[in-house]
Amino acid sequence: MLMNPALSGLRCIRCATLFPPGDYPEGCPSCLEDGHPASLECVYTPSTSSVMPLPVLHPITLGEGDTPCLESAALAQAEGVGRLWLKCESANPTGSHKDRMAAQLVSRARLAGATRVAAASSGNAGVSLAAYCAAAGLQAEIAITRNCPALQREAMQRFGARLTAFEDSLGRWPHVAQLCREQGAFAGTNYLNPPTGTHAYGVEGYKPIAREIFDHCGLPTDVIVPTARGDLLWGVLLGWQALHRQGLIPRLPRMHAVEPYARLSRALQTGDARGLWEAGTDQYSIAGGTTTLQSLQALARSGGLPVEVSDAAAAQAQQRLERMGLATELSSAAALAAVTRLRRSGMLDAESSVVLILTSDGRRG
Repeated sequence: MLMNPALSGLRCIRCATLFPPGDYPEGCPSCLEDGHPASLECVYTPSTSSVMPLPVLHPITLGEGDTPCLESAALAQAEGVGRLWLKCESANPTGSHKDRMAAQLVSRARLAGATRVAAASSGNAGVSLAAYCAAAGLQAEIAITRNCPALQREAMQRFGARLTAFEDSLGRWPHVAQLCREQGAFAGTNYLNPPTGTHAYGVEGYKPIAREIFDHCGLPTDVIVPTARGDLLWGVLLGWQALHRQGLIPRLPRMHAVEPYARLSRALQTGDARGLWEAGTDQYSIAGGTTTLQSLQALARSGGLPVEVSDAAAAQAQQRLERMGLATELSSAAALAAVTRLRRSGMLDAESSVVLILTSDGRRG
């Protein structure tokens, strides 16, 4: 386990300032001081290798990645698109895409000499970080909400995490900030309000999803991603950008962000991601009233759209997937419901090739 020597720096996605390799849990220091939290993206020395560059080489692993990508001709026909695949991230060790991020992030935490990782989580991230911290011999400190699903809470505790419960999601962040800023914990998630993305090295862990999709499906026209603060959306886009720089693909697929109510669409109207747009939803993994600049940039760079999917539409999609033998969390099933909306809007048609990222399974929902 060591840092990738090809990692030459981190660049702000807002002001383009380049920083030396290191830990920037609050994103770009300059933009944060200006009141515009902004993520950093990793920059690597150009190479002729087709290997997807990641920050930590030979990271701690529980077997994450290489998840199934299942084609469904029946769903494609029903939705009126050319081809449709389901990228099943529930096949990761703890049942969600978060394991990819946790492998890189927890490995970096141990390389940095940290003894504990602090995070705010609605469930999946907390379970994943707790598991990888257990594998790394680190303590996980997870701030949850009081309505965190019982099975998620129990899983974190079985992996040895220490939990602190708060009434709402925003209440967790000051607690995590204190642990990281004052007590030396390594940041496992965002803790700023307005938020930025998770630690850049962790988000890089999502890049191989793009290569796996490309290897299984070729280059799709559209990728649909359940989205809260946009770590997955942004990380997969970074993977497509890496493939484009390597000359393996001629264009980027459109990346569409699925959300339970309008956040990104409102932020796009003003060009400012710092608003707060609260509403109730059962799609707890993509809930919350905030969004991020990285989400806006993922949409802008790829030509994708935000797609609002109601709980009722997500539940219908969840039942359709169950009849296919696939158990998904409500937030994951929302990706299927988004296909219908994108088809009706004219964004998708009979020539479209579409990949849905099913972020997690339904066994702990």
